[in-house]
This record gives sequence, structure tokens and C-alpha cells, in this order.
Amino acid sequence: MSYTTTYSAPRAAGLMAKLGNAFEAYNSHRADQRAVRQTYKELSAMNDRDLADIGVARGEIRHIASQAKALR
Repeated sequence: MSYTTTYSAPRAAGLMAKLGNAFEAYNSHRADQRAVRQTYKELSAMNDRDLADIGVARGEIRHIASQAKALR
């Protein structure tokens, strides 16, 4: 009879791992903010007729842009 043992080392919990996680979170936040700004900028540049064609009122632009990060 034989036994096999599989060992998975836990993820490093040292300073470098924490810095890496913080950097990744920062980059993700920045990308989310970029998506919001870009969406707001593009929708704001449209005229009312173009916005009506896509079913968006000018007053909804800020709300739609804030949801852009969820679509990223």
C-alpha cells in the first residue's frame, strides 16, 4: 500500500505579498475610475438627439457612468 501527499504552500503573507496586493488593488481602482471618467466624457459629448436614440436622458449620464466600472 502506498500513500501520496500533496502539499500546497500557502500564499506568502510577507511584506512583499501585501505590497503586491495593495498595488493590485490600487491599479484596479484606477482602472475603474478611468472607465467612469471615459464613459461620462463620451456620453456628455453626445447631443440630446443621439442620447435619445440610445435611450439615455442627459440627467442620467452621471448615474450610467458610475455603473461603468461594473461592466469593466
